Amino acid sequence: MRNGKRPILFPFLISRFSFIFMHYPPSAQQRNIIFALGSLLLGSYDITERVRQSFNVHGDVYRIQFKGHDVYVIRHPDHIQQVLVTDAALYHKDPDYSDPKKGLAKYLGYGLLTSDGEFWQKQRKLIQPSFHHKRIEGYADIMTAFAEQQGATWQEGTTIGVSDAMMNLTLAIVVKALFDTEMATEAALIGHALEVMQSRFIQTSIVPEWIPTPAAFQEPKVVTTFDEIVYRLIRERRAEGTDRGDLLSMLLAARDDAGNPMSDKQIRDEAITLILAGHETTANVMAWAWYLLSQNPAVEAKLHDELDTVLAGRTPTYADFRALPYTDMVVKEVMRLYPPAYFIGRMAIQDTQLGDFTVPKGTQIGLATFATHRDERWWEQPDAFIPERWAEERERPKYAYLPFGAGPRVCIGNSFAMIEARLLLATLAQRFRLRMPLGTKVRTDPLITLRPKGGMKMVVERRQNAESREQERQAVRV
Repeated sequence: MRNGKRPILFPFLISRFSFIFMHYPPSAQQRNIIFALGSLLLGSYDITERVRQSFNVHGDVYRIQFKGHDVYVIRHPDHIQQVLVTDAALYHKDPDYSDPKKGLAKYLGYGLLTSDGEFWQKQRKLIQPSFHHKRIEGYADIMTAFAEQQGATWQEGTTIGVSDAMMNLTLAIVVKALFDTEMATEAALIGHALEVMQSRFIQTSIVPEWIPTPAAFQEPKVVTTFDEIVYRLIRERRAEGTDRGDLLSMLLAARDDAGNPMSDKQIRDEAITLILAGHETTANVMAWAWYLLSQNPAVEAKLHDELDTVLAGRTPTYADFRALPYTDMVVKEVMRLYPPAYFIGRMAIQDTQLGDFTVPKGTQIGLATFATHRDERWWEQPDAFIPERWAEERERPKYAYLPFGAGPRVCIGNSFAMIEARLLLATLAQRFRLRMPLGTKVRTDPLITLRPKGGMKMVVERRQNAESREQERQAVRV
């Protein structure tokens, strides 16, 4: 590609493909593959926009054929409630998660994210105490300490990759909370392995495995990296025999109803799952928060006013939550627009009824929660960033908002993530603003979670509290 223009090869290929398709129409499965391949090559594949457009055409439920299987895509809160809550036992994780050869289980093993049935119930019961509010309260100081370290590296006027910065920050926090260690090198290796895993997972869900990609070449190292690091930490901790108050200690001490502990393999699978879920969700919430605040100066000024008034420059603590209601509203509104669990997959394990639709056994269900969160029937100005809506009492369906899922499989770490997001935002936003360079276009990157495409570059501006607050008020008036 030269001088910013597509080479002449592109029009030639498009004309040739158009001729072929006119005379030899592809099947539905072939169209999916062709669309995905073309979108990946051109860097424009965005499932969120495609799904929202389909809802506008077909209504609350529509059926597609994907990779040779029927998939029902849903957005209505009543249908979501039925799948995740009322009939939760009739819907298991879809094969993209649970298949040990092609799904996430290939990398993560069978932790809470990928397992089902009695085994999942047993594991959930064993792990639940690790996320008791008293335990999470103890992690608050870890969260703010690492946020302070992150802020110390930000210099006035420099450009940072916000997504990467937030990923590194939350990964360091979850590694410390899980293993009570600050293994920077190992955390970087785990972070890279998780990146490769996500890229490969998304690629193989829409294109054949045999297509060579950078992630495909790096894939064999993913499981090796996880195993070498986590099994070593488990061995060391078993030999040490002490309870450090971290999540690993809780996993090692957990006993089922028969008094049996988890095996090293079970602990490994749960640890990797918690690392992925524990840093990915909050990092994305924070990245989108910085973006939305930069685009909404009145909201940003109101947030800064609250932080300056309540904290006056000091580091926030767990006890400050009730005094920071607007900070909480900002986080909730960010998660409405860019929910961590933006798309939830299930599979019917028997013939069942979903609203007016009969769902045959083996049919996959896609719950498009990001579309539910932007449905104008439940949300006024659904695409607008309005934290104040959370201060209003308005009747809407219970499951019109579910950033962490719902029902028995609601994210076990949702309280951890909410506390972390509020603490990180309070710690950093009272000292910094982040600004988008002119002409920047922000797009979503729908992986396992909903990321900003390209990492989102932003420019650092340092605040001076009271003086900055007055400047913000003047800027908003103008």
